[in-house]
Amino acid sequence: MREKGFSLVELLAVIFITLVLAMVAAGAGWKVYASSSLAVSANNIRQMAAGGANYLAEHNHVFWPWCEYDFASRETIWWWGRETDASKSSPEGSRDFDPSTGPLGAYIPKGIRPDPSLSLGGSTFKPKFRNGYIGTGYNTLLGGGWYWSGNPILLQNFWQLADPSKVVVFFTSAQVNAFQSPASATRPMIEEFYGVDARERTVHFRHNGKAMVSFASGNAGFLEMDETTRDTRMPKANVGRFAPVGSTAYLK
Repeated sequence: MREKGFSLVELLAVIFITLVLAMVAAGAGWKVYASSSLAVSANNIRQMAAGGANYLAEHNHVFWPWCEYDFASRETIWWWGRETDASKSSPEGSRDFDPSTGPLGAYIPKGIRPDPSLSLGGSTFKPKFRNGYIGTGYNTLLGGGWYWSGNPILLQNFWQLADPSKVVVFFTSAQVNAFQSPASATRPMIEEFYGVDARERTVHFRHNGKAMVSFASGNAGFLEMDETTRDTRMPKANVGRFAPVGSTAYLK
């Protein structure tokens, strides 16, 4: 007996149904990813905001340094952890940091998780450290600038803020790297970053074109990008600023 095969119409129908199911599955998968990324960002920023509030309460309401250098140990102490001098000799992506010894180390629980929206880019994502990433930045204008000189006057006092409900403390953050291997001008990559000032395009609007933020007042929410600040080297990465370059809106 002759075996009966698929007709062309039947074959096309099967292919069409398969494509539809694949599109539905992809859409469902994207929704799960987006929901997961949103939940991780919210959890990280919530814990940082709570830890920051406790720090302020125990330090006369003076904000912690964004970055300082320990000359005795020759280690850099970032607001989110300590980077050893030995680690700096390793290429980015192979370095280690200790989150327990930064200014907020004793105030932030261990539940900080890597945000999947950073590494999802695959080859376009450039990791900085081997033992994780937080995907969150801190307002450098509160923490004495990019490299704190040790002068306490440069650290902002909470009670000096004109309107704490409009001053961002933490926010989803990243930057476009087009100058450091394996990234290049022709192959820019997105990487983690940890702060913003009046000029840097380092806010990551990764949640439906919005950045998740926490304010000095304790509230949290979303802010949209000022389109004049979008980093055009990777426009779809949604990296930019809250306000035009040079503006300190939402920063002080």
